[in-house]
Amino acid sequence: MKKLQQALMTGVSYMLPFIVLAGMTIAVTGMLTESMEIETQFVTSLNNFAWTIMDLIPAIFAAYVAYAIADKAAIAPGFIGGHIASLPVLENSASSGFLGAIVAGFVAGYIVHYMKKVSVPAFMESIKKTLFIPVLSGWLVYLLMAYPVAMTIGGLNEFIMDNLIRLSEIPQYAFLLGAILSAMCAFDMGGPMNKLAITFVFALWSDPSGVGFIVNAAVFPGIMVPALSVGIASLLAKSKYSEEEVKIAPASILSGLVGITEAALPYAFKDPLRIIGSNMLGAAVGGAIMMGYGVSTSGVSGIFGLPMATDPLVFILAIIVGISISVTVQIIWKKSYNETSQITNNGEDDLDFEITM
Repeated sequence: MKKLQQALMTGVSYMLPFIVLAGMTIAVTGMLTESMEIETQFVTSLNNFAWTIMDLIPAIFAAYVAYAIADKAAIAPGFIGGHIASLPVLENSASSGFLGAIVAGFVAGYIVHYMKKVSVPAFMESIKKTLFIPVLSGWLVYLLMAYPVAMTIGGLNEFIMDNLIRLSEIPQYAFLLGAILSAMCAFDMGGPMNKLAITFVFALWSDPSGVGFIVNAAVFPGIMVPALSVGIASLLAKSKYSEEEVKIAPASILSGLVGITEAALPYAFKDPLRIIGSNMLGAAVGGAIMMGYGVSTSGVSGIFGLPMATDPLVFILAIIVGISISVTVQIIWKKSYNETSQITNNGEDDLDFEITM
């Protein structure tokens, strides 16, 4: 199970730079055409280029999931499988999206992994690596992804997407969905749970209903609140934080503004239950507000999502409310730093809590 989790995290890590590039390009070109009414051939081409990259994201993700399992030889079949998941090759078969890309990555990775174990005469060893494995694994992945996976996972993916769109259109459920996704991002601050929520968000980006951009806005509190709240709280209640935590507060606030959630980790490692609990609560409320009011943005990361938000005032309100709740709960819940250090040293408040990175 740990190897599977590591493979998924590898796929997400390699995928994120492409998402940031595509997302920021879509956001900037959208702002130019919608807000500034600049509609030139260059802007249109740049926007199309960004969407082309978005179409390749499942393939890139699957390629590096496979790479994490079986090294370089698995990249090509993983890419092929992920591309078929995104753009099915058979008529009347449904796109299996990121669900299919996950399957493609694992299938390609383990096919190559076991192919590498097949013994061949020494003189054929180089041919096995450069010819047999890429071709045979590519054919096998194609057959599996084009037929059984497209017909089963594709249908499941369509079912999930249709129901998510319905949920996003019903206010009481939209609030809940936004709260859950945002809290997931705040839970481990860049870890597996955070990346799972982000992956889910970008899986919806290409949906023509526009729900992808709504879900995208919903996770902004989960990305921004943790680093902003710990920085602000440590400056407001210095007696409850270490000297080092107070010292890095400005950097944490700046990181939160640009969407670097990991800046909250030093605080969370010292007092995980109180810091993570407070951040999840604030992020959940902010995410609920964001999605409940149907705010959408094509921006990626921190304040860069604000210019493209459909309702900038609600966007800002959701972030401020989330931060306010998190900061207030932290200050009330945390003990003074000297008292916390003494309790920890005596072993009376040793929390058995671990963040998986």
